[in-house]
Amino acid sequence: MTSKILVKDLMSTDIERFENYTTVDVIVQAMSYNDKNYVMVEQSGIPTGIITTRDIIVRMLTQGLDPTTKIAREIYTNPLVVIEQSETVEEAAKLMQDWKIKHLPVTNKGKLVGMITYLDIAFNVPSLLPAMKKLYKP
Repeated sequence: MTSKILVKDLMSTDIERFENYTTVDVIVQAMSYNDKNYVMVEQSGIPTGIITTRDIIVRMLTQGLDPTTKIAREIYTNPLVVIEQSETVEEAAKLMQDWKIKHLPVTNKGKLVGMITYLDIAFNVPSLLPAMKKLYKP
């Protein structure tokens, strides 16, 4: 059974945004200060990538790279999978499963307007909990 819940009904609009050329040290400081595990990277308001704490660990720390010289576009995840705010949460869950992602940027006509996570779906749409559990890795 499908619900009538739309992505825009569950998405968060409190998103940290940075331009492609922002250095990683600035991004890490903002993530730490604001207690966020992801930030969005944009160019002229159009989302170009996402940086998660995992990206920083895998692409920066394990390689011993200097965060003061690396910029966002060098470490963000791309291609960026997005969903329109008018889509259903079932479609969001399917995209997350297909791409094995936990954060799904939400757009409105190409512009970033929010973020929906696997936890947003798991806690608000109990019928989709089994699908979202597959994304959880302790």
